[in-house]
Amino acid sequence: MALRSDSTLWAWGFNGNGQLGIGNHAQQLSPVLLDTLHHWKDVSAGGFHTLAIAVDGSMWAWGLNVKGQLGNGSTAESTVPVQVGSSTGWMMISAGQAHNLALKSDSSLWAWGFNIAGMVGDSTTVDKKVPVNIMPGKKWKSISAGGAHSLAVDAGGHLWAWGDNSVSQLGDTTVTQAIVPLMIGSDSDWVAVSAGYAFSTAIKSDGSIWSWGFNGNGQLGQGSTSIVSTPMKIGASNDWKTIVAGASFAFAIKNDSSLWAWGFNGQGQLGLGNNLQQKSPVQVGTDSKWVFVSAATGFAYNNSVYGLHSVGIGAGNEDQLCAAGANYAGQLGNGSTTASQVFDCNTGLISALDDLYAEAADVAVFPNPASHFVNLKSGEKITTCEMFNALGQKLDLQFSYSGSFVKIDVSSLEDGIYLLRIKTVKALITRKVLVEH
Repeated sequence: MALRSDSTLWAWGFNGNGQLGIGNHAQQLSPVLLDTLHHWKDVSAGGFHTLAIAVDGSMWAWGLNVKGQLGNGSTAESTVPVQVGSSTGWMMISAGQAHNLALKSDSSLWAWGFNIAGMVGDSTTVDKKVPVNIMPGKKWKSISAGGAHSLAVDAGGHLWAWGDNSVSQLGDTTVTQAIVPLMIGSDSDWVAVSAGYAFSTAIKSDGSIWSWGFNGNGQLGQGSTSIVSTPMKIGASNDWKTIVAGASFAFAIKNDSSLWAWGFNGQGQLGLGNNLQQKSPVQVGTDSKWVFVSAATGFAYNNSVYGLHSVGIGAGNEDQLCAAGANYAGQLGNGSTTASQVFDCNTGLISALDDLYAEAADVAVFPNPASHFVNLKSGEKITTCEMFNALGQKLDLQFSYSGSFVKIDVSSLEDGIYLLRIKTVKALITRKVLVEH
């Protein structure tokens, strides 16, 4: 999944459970537009399901749902986005293998889905089909759902963990499982967390990065393959700004925007040009323009862990999409199923997407904000135009067409953000318009 700066959401790769959200089960070798009814501000891909938050703060889910991980009260799979409850106050999401964590705008923590090891954190091991409030009244600032454990940082900077602790992924030596959040140590300078399949990583306010848990592939970056039972600092540097844990590997970005990687590398997912395991952080290439990286968090199947690819934004151009690693289901999005041991940032796919939006840029929407009428002007004939509200409902409005020009009467609409779906002779385009009276 990838979110563009125009708030459109794109999906590609394996789709056997509808986790791409495009209304079918067809595998996609290149990114396809999720829909034109919503504009999005956050997305998180889990094992076989996906979560996203729309710009109005509503939360949506799609894909596999046998453990209630879609949060809509059922266990039925969905190949299209279904809303999670009716709240519009969602702020942050994290999809794990089959359970989820989310924060609302009031900083409250919510969890649902698979709960066999207590990773929901509600003091039970019963699966939850709808979000439940965890430690009501407490405020949180960072969350991450892993394979069978959960991590969070509260508003005071304290680190918490719960769920499975069979390989020390909670960072506490006194339990093998925690069904409620357990505070790890007493430090109050934690900033953010990232949970891998069976290991954990975090960053402190001083720019140091830390790791603990399973380490059979060097995914802790500690120079060994030994399990680490409590949080341990990675190296001596204090110039890190982001850390991301994947299935059995991890990435971090420094303050100078350089990208570093370590852990399992059997499919070249570290982007280093080889498939050699790395037990300590190694710089990926020489570029220092990385702004984002995401490591596939993985899932378990037949005693193996899958999820051996990575996606990043940067590598020379700060708005360029890049991917590395396994590609058997088209998860690199480059139109093929060939794996890559380096970050592929110059595919025909990316150019094709840019061409699409170059065409879209020819449609002007004015005035915006609008109070009475909104006008559309295109470089080519506009054949149809539809307008939708924040709930995705099509509106019955008066449209006046004149070739490449359309005038829409919005005087009857309430103040708010609306979505225009514009079809020209060459493209299907979406645009947002703000109505203010």
